[in-house]
Amino acid sequence: MEALEHFDLARARALFSMRYALIIPEISPAPTLHLHGAFHPLLASRLAEDEKDIVRNDIILYGKNRILLVSGPNAGGKSVLLKTAAFAQLLFQCGLPVPAGGQTRMSVFNSLFIDIGDKQSIDNDLSTYSSHLLNMKYFTKHADAGTLVLIDEFGTGTEPALGGAIAETIL
Repeated sequence: MEALEHFDLARARALFSMRYALIIPEISPAPTLHLHGAFHPLLASRLAEDEKDIVRNDIILYGKNRILLVSGPNAGGKSVLLKTAAFAQLLFQCGLPVPAGGQTRMSVFNSLFIDIGDKQSIDNDLSTYSSHLLNMKYFTKHADAGTLVLIDEFGTGTEPALGGAIAETIL
C-alpha cells in the first residue's frame, strides 16, 4: 500500500507539472528568489476557462535587494503576485517543480514567514489589525538572513497614516 501511495504521488506530481508546464529551477546557495515568468496555476486554470491568457511576472530578490514592495490600486494584482511567489517557494521547499519559466533561480530558506489574507479570529477576539501586529511581532523577533518574509496588506485594518508608519518601521 505504501509503495502505491508513493507511485500515486509521483504520478500526480508529474501530471500537475505537465499540465502547467512547471519547471525545476536552478538552485542557488545564497538566499535568492528569482522567478522568471512566474504565474499562479489556479489563476491560469480559471483564465483558461474564459479563453484568456495569464500575465506572467518576474520576481527578483537576492543579495542586498531583499525587499519587494508592491503598491497600486485595488484589483491591480498585488495579492496575486505575492501568492504566486509564496506558492512557488513552498513548492520549491518541498522539492517540487515551480510555476515559472527558464532562468528561474531559487534557494531553500531556513524559514518562511507568510502573512497573506485576513487572519481575523472570533475565537481569540483578534481584529484584522491586531492579528497583523501579532504576526509582525513574531516576524521581527525570529527573522534572520535565511528567512523569506512575504506580507500582504501591510498596515491594513487601521488608520492609513498609522498603518503606513508601522509598515515603514517594520521594514
